[in-house]
Amino acid sequence: MTTTVDAPAGPLTPARISRLRVPELDELKNPGVKGFFTKQLREEGLTSNWFRALSLNEDDLGRLNAYLLPILGADGRGGLSAREREVIATVVSGENRCAYCHTNHANKLGKVAGDWSFGQRVAIDHTQVAELTERERALGDLAVLVNNHPQQIRDADFDRLRALGLDDHQILEVISIAAFIGATNRIGIALAVPPNPEYTGIPEGAHTS
Repeated sequence: MTTTVDAPAGPLTPARISRLRVPELDELKNPGVKGFFTKQLREEGLTSNWFRALSLNEDDLGRLNAYLLPILGADGRGGLSAREREVIATVVSGENRCAYCHTNHANKLGKVAGDWSFGQRVAIDHTQVAELTERERALGDLAVLVNNHPQQIRDADFDRLRALGLDDHQILEVISIAAFIGATNRIGIALAVPPNPEYTGIPEGAHTS
């Protein structure tokens, strides 16, 4: 005889987005932070839970955004491609098992790559993703070292990237992205920030391999 288990009652969407107080948008006073959320609402139709959680100290969030958003390529800078930046962020977030960042960056990588499942698979284990280029695989490998074993980084790791076309400025960007995403992961984990629901499902019409 087969038994069934009833689904849990109530909504599955988390009732809170931080272990600490989260201010309402109309409470915010920092013009840059208010503008950031206004732009998110206009372009994405949402405000991201992680940034909302950090808006409790809004001036700190403003300074953080001034560094974080450019290194993730939000200013359209050259050098590393948007896909390469998201590969690094996705690999590190997967390594740290940060629910928000893992889901967010896997979702963004899938959009950049035009393949939703690609982002999800890179987040789980980039070494098993055959579609990664040799350069992307090297970026992921260095990101893991920066995050997990920085003492084990050797000159040969940088030589490998130079041989694949990266200059020293770009290698420093790889390190910075990996290290800083690791820090954002730890903030998200400490505050128990859940992913936005929009980041957790397969987008309508998305390619899934």
